[in-house]
Amino acid sequence: MPWRAPGVWWLQLSALLVATPAAASGPAHACIDAHAAGQTERDAGRLLSAQAQFISCTAEACPPMIRRECVALGEAVLAMTPSVVLVAQDGDGRAIEGAHAAIDGTLAIPLLDGRPLELDPGPHRFALALPDGRSQTLTATLRSGEKYRRIVANFVPVLPVTAPPERAGRNPLAYVFGGVGLAALSAWGLYALDGHNKQNELERCAPHCQASDVDAMRKSYLIADVLLGVSLVSLGTGTYFFFKQTDEQTPRGSTSTLWLEAKGHF
Repeated sequence: MPWRAPGVWWLQLSALLVATPAAASGPAHACIDAHAAGQTERDAGRLLSAQAQFISCTAEACPPMIRRECVALGEAVLAMTPSVVLVAQDGDGRAIEGAHAAIDGTLAIPLLDGRPLELDPGPHRFALALPDGRSQTLTATLRSGEKYRRIVANFVPVLPVTAPPERAGRNPLAYVFGGVGLAALSAWGLYALDGHNKQNELERCAPHCQASDVDAMRKSYLIADVLLGVSLVSLGTGTYFFFKQTDEQTPRGSTSTLWLEAKGHF
């Protein structure tokens, strides 16, 4: 059975006995109903509704004993009603102007001004929002008699989005020297094969070979030797730059110039 304040049944019975038939259906009857309804709401944990009922039965039209009882019950429920203070603050702990909130998706708070808000005990959901559209949703369970509980939403400054730094890439000179080295190696193979063929022809015509044929063989072998040296140096240099990463981009002009200079050797 719900708890009742001492004397409540006696008060209700007395009010009914002294009331005239007309009064029983008038303001006095409404006061008695509010007195009973307030206690029902209080026992169910709906303290805000209980406060409203107890306030209504303190009206001048209510019997004096009912009014006194409702005042005492209302003060007791007020002490039991928890309250919160909603705060939207920046990274330095300063309150943000213009913030607003909604409680449990129904109660709208158009401006957070630091004043306490009374709520029923139990779980609640607080959605705090800023004028720029940023928002946070917090939850809390309030206990009976808990006063001025701070519900704080921290909004850090919005930083500009920056692209992540690019990782160091391969030095483009590695590909330039590598290309030159491979081209020189290919050309070396052609001249070395030509010199070898000329040497075979000289062996067949010896000792009656023409001096110009001997010079042509030597020229092919000389060019092959030069190309082999260029290839080895270029491939070695390209390998060095390939494994040596750099954060700096080689200017396009310098790359093109090196490539043109390399081609000029052939």
